[in-house]
Amino acid sequence: MTDTTHYLIVKTKDKKEITYFEYDKLTGFKMTSKNKNIKLKDAINVNKMVIINPSLIEKLITKKINQKMKKLIDLLANIYDSDEDDPAGSLMMALNEVEKFKRELLNKYLDYMSREQLKLLDKKIQILEREVTMHAYILNERREEIEYETKKSR
Repeated sequence: MTDTTHYLIVKTKDKKEITYFEYDKLTGFKMTSKNKNIKLKDAINVNKMVIINPSLIEKLITKKINQKMKKLIDLLANIYDSDEDDPAGSLMMALNEVEKFKRELLNKYLDYMSREQLKLLDKKIQILEREVTMHAYILNERREEIEYETKKSR
């Protein structure tokens, strides 16, 4: 017989108490640990957490989105700075990453974000998409000019 009791630990200034909740009926932001193989002696191993506090959810989501946005911008900067044989392929990969980021926002965080946050992120994503496509067009035009000049000189 397995014990499926779930706990919520609440700490206040005056007293410490453990309150029991029906875990399956709680709605909140679900988080899992990145490193599932960590086992500590004399410690509670946590596999999954459900955050219920709306302000904490907002802060966590904002932090995660900002980290992913920074990684995406760094990826785009590296692609722009690199001298590859096929920069258009890298730009298409970057455009796919932007689209993946947009879908991830809609699938994971839509329920926890306000309209203002969604509008702001949508504008940021549109700017990134526009920059990537514009850079791809510029590279494509340069390649066509070079091909035209080499064909013309022959």
